[in-house]
Amino acid sequence: MDLTGTHPDTTLYIGNIDSKVTKELLYELFIQISPLSRIRYPRDKVLQSHQGFAFIEFYTTEDAEYVAKCMNNTVRLYDRTLKVRKANVGNPSGQQVVDIGAKLFVKDLDELVDSAMLSKLFSKIGTLARPPEIFFLKQGQLKCAYIYYTTFEHSDRALEKLNNQMVMNKCISIDYALKEGKKNEKHGDKVERLLEQEARKHAIIST
Repeated sequence: MDLTGTHPDTTLYIGNIDSKVTKELLYELFIQISPLSRIRYPRDKVLQSHQGFAFIEFYTTEDAEYVAKCMNNTVRLYDRTLKVRKANVGNPSGQQVVDIGAKLFVKDLDELVDSAMLSKLFSKIGTLARPPEIFFLKQGQLKCAYIYYTTFEHSDRALEKLNNQMVMNKCISIDYALKEGKKNEKHGDKVERLLEQEARKHAIIST
């Protein structure tokens, strides 16, 4: 089942949606930015609860790109920041790339390590959802990165295989990243893993 619709170039994936958010609220929010064609907001077949993501189709590619630029990481509904991006970003085949939360935090990187090197290393474990994101902490003294996998199976394996391993001249430390806006909650919890199972059931993501 292709929930992205037949027009992936004009369709946006909306993620990290609180279960209290209604389809009507999404419509009222996004219609303020651009006219839209339709909204697909999947429900669990048994519980009939929303699954935390939606697909919104617009009339033109330009409209979709503009809305993604305006709305991604800028709007909070019920204390959750919406993730908004093109439905086929980073995947030429058109297969939806869903942010399931398989996000690792890597620290103590050698100064010579770059994104390409991290991609080569971590993609040996499993498929990456997007390129590694390198950043610095402690006033530029601590080099770190975020690694995004498409499944928890792969992120779990990377954590097991690569944590405390030598990369270049330094021993790297790996853990699940903290959730955005949460000081004590990390990705990889039971809720995210259940959402991954549901998404896989409905063919929203694939291994």
